[in-house]
Amino acid sequence: MEEKKQRIDWLDSLRAIAIIAVILVHVSSPVVNMAYGGNMLHWWIGNVFDSAVRFAVPLFLMISGAMLLSATYDIKTFYKKRFIRVLIPFLFWMVIYWIFRYYTLPGSQPHGLHDIINWAVDIFMKEGISKHFWFVYMIIFVYLITPFIGMFVRKLKPEMLVFLLAAWVLIVSISKDFAIDMYGWRGNLLYKFFMYFLYSGYMVLGYYFYNIFYVSKNIRITAFILYLTTIVVAAVMTYYSSKLKGKLDLTIYNYFSLNTMMQAMAVFIALKGTSVTKKIPAKLQHAVSDYSYGIYLVHIVIIGILYKNGIFWTMANPIISVPVVVIITLMVSWAIIFLLRKIPYGKYISG
Repeated sequence: MEEKKQRIDWLDSLRAIAIIAVILVHVSSPVVNMAYGGNMLHWWIGNVFDSAVRFAVPLFLMISGAMLLSATYDIKTFYKKRFIRVLIPFLFWMVIYWIFRYYTLPGSQPHGLHDIINWAVDIFMKEGISKHFWFVYMIIFVYLITPFIGMFVRKLKPEMLVFLLAAWVLIVSISKDFAIDMYGWRGNLLYKFFMYFLYSGYMVLGYYFYNIFYVSKNIRITAFILYLTTIVVAAVMTYYSSKLKGKLDLTIYNYFSLNTMMQAMAVFIALKGTSVTKKIPAKLQHAVSDYSYGIYLVHIVIIGILYKNGIFWTMANPIISVPVVVIITLMVSWAIIFLLRKIPYGKYISG
């Protein structure tokens, strides 16, 4: 989700895959939540879709780590670029989501400046305006400490870096079940910032696999097999855990679960050093990659509008409806960002 001085084809592939995976998470999750205990065939389809793309958020962080932790730069310049590239578009889309939420409120909207401000503050405190914004709040925090993490990890020998990552895995395995609201801004914010800090471990992981880890043909094949295995593990464990507890249990979907970590690593390793040689697929990959941040910011609005017009997973068997909604959401989101970038100063707010 950051600007690139030099295009690295396989990182473009990862970035494009990651944003498509994010959309798939948000389209398939309602199937998992709504179909459980009802149409279990539909639930299984949603469960497999969701299990296949838990790598989405970790992969974005690994890409950022590969690029940002590997380079040396002036700290002031770094923060200026992050401000322009990440924060300004985010502030614009925060306003858009406030407006969207206001006009789609069930029942009557609040009237009067005082009531509207109270409503806006309340929805920010409860949900961060839109729940998918949790990632942007987190990444802004992580970017604040990125220059210092980079200075630290670049001084470490490979074996010490492996030790650091092993310690990180141990810490997150203990911390992942903390009762923390990652969406809103109520409760103990120190715990929230601690969890934000833990997400920076994925950046270090990306740095390690980008700079140190060698990928041979056999390792790439192993990574692909590992990825398929994580899908099966996530889907089956979700089913049996839910059955055992008597309610839907999505614990293994957690971004800090060992299975999700393995899935993100497998995708990163499987695509490291690859390239898209066909002209049209390469152009599509670059287009989606270059607009990935803007697509992330806008896509929930698009899903919401589609839902209100009956374009939702329920319109057909989810094996058909889910990919259709994902494709429509991706295309419309991309088109909006493309058009925004064509207007004067639009590139500064589009994302």
